[in-house]
Amino acid sequence: MYLYGASGHARVIVDMLSASGLKVDAMFDDDVSIKELMSIPVRHHWQGESPIIISIGNNVTRKQIAEKLNCEFFTAIHPSAVVSPSARLGDGSVVMQGAIVQSGTSIGRHCIINTGASVDHECVIEDYVHVSPKATLCGNVHVGEGAWIGAAAVVIPGVKIGKWCTIGAGSVVVSDIPDGAIAYGNPCRVRNDGKHCQPKKMGRIAIYGAGGLGREVAGGIERINKAGKELWDFVGFYDDGLPIGTRVSHYGSILGGMDELNAIQEPLALAIAIGTPQTRISLVGRITNPLITYPNLIAPSFRILDPKTFKIGKGNIIQDNCSVTCDIVIGDFNVLNGSNALGHDVTVGSHNVFMPGVRLSGEVIVGDCNLMGVDSVVLQKISIGNNITLGAGSVLMTKPKDNATYIGVPAKKFNYE
Repeated sequence: MYLYGASGHARVIVDMLSASGLKVDAMFDDDVSIKELMSIPVRHHWQGESPIIISIGNNVTRKQIAEKLNCEFFTAIHPSAVVSPSARLGDGSVVMQGAIVQSGTSIGRHCIINTGASVDHECVIEDYVHVSPKATLCGNVHVGEGAWIGAAAVVIPGVKIGKWCTIGAGSVVVSDIPDGAIAYGNPCRVRNDGKHCQPKKMGRIAIYGAGGLGREVAGGIERINKAGKELWDFVGFYDDGLPIGTRVSHYGSILGGMDELNAIQEPLALAIAIGTPQTRISLVGRITNPLITYPNLIAPSFRILDPKTFKIGKGNIIQDNCSVTCDIVIGDFNVLNGSNALGHDVTVGSHNVFMPGVRLSGEVIVGDCNLMGVDSVVLQKISIGNNITLGAGSVLMTKPKDNATYIGVPAKKFNYE
């Protein structure tokens, strides 16, 4: 028996399985800092072990993982729970201590009926639902996919709760709730229109480049998924420098190189994780497969002062703790590699790479294929052309010439001869 997810919810499932005489052999978790939980080893690379329970309370994450794993899922019921023989439970669902599931109820896949919850007769609970501790669903209640029913909430008979809703703890639901809504209170009232709460459909994504930046981007995709703003199914890496099947940390394997990428026959989003601007533009030119698209991968911590005046192209990678102010324009295939700050009226072209800590003052214009070193600074109103390298810690105070390297404070043209 195996669990996917090494957190508090996993602890409860371990105890539940133990009460049934079942032993957990290992857990899996993406956090490489977790080595064991409750004296059970935690692994970071799933290799098809089963049966498995996804021991994660977050419904979005649980769905994401369930759709990636192709294996046998285990359905667990605590010995103290009361489940009618006529009730149906889907694969991977768990019924916790003291919960009650009455006659004729149908529970979908990967649901959580938590401690002391009560689900009365003929309820329909779709996949990935979490019914929290002490919540009560009266007869003939219908709960849509991914909904979260808060602790001690009560839903009166016949009510329909939409997909991916959140019902606040202690609420009393007396009327139908639309898809995606956040609702709470007694009586329970919808507090938003629900449109922004529904997770976007998962899309397949790969990374070209399996070096350090590639691993950073893979970690960024995980953080985007956990934030729930997008749902990406990360399939692996492409890189011409490594054999097919090579593992890249705990993130995934090499799927091939440029030839294999151009030969795929289903839609795929691609992030270019190469830190050299000239190589980036060359790679994009070599990709001829019309099924390849280039999303913007933007860290949840990215801050925009004025979203109404912010414009961005495609294929950009914006790492953690970057910020922009107002009237910002960013082109295509740029990398903002952490803690970058762009002042007002900055325009950035395409295929630029900004290393961590880069600062662009107001009204700076950046062309194409430039590399800005760690903690470099460009003063206000300076125009940077193309193919320029600005050294780490440098401060650019005058307009540079194209195809040159500038270093120092103030930054001056560097002659390699």
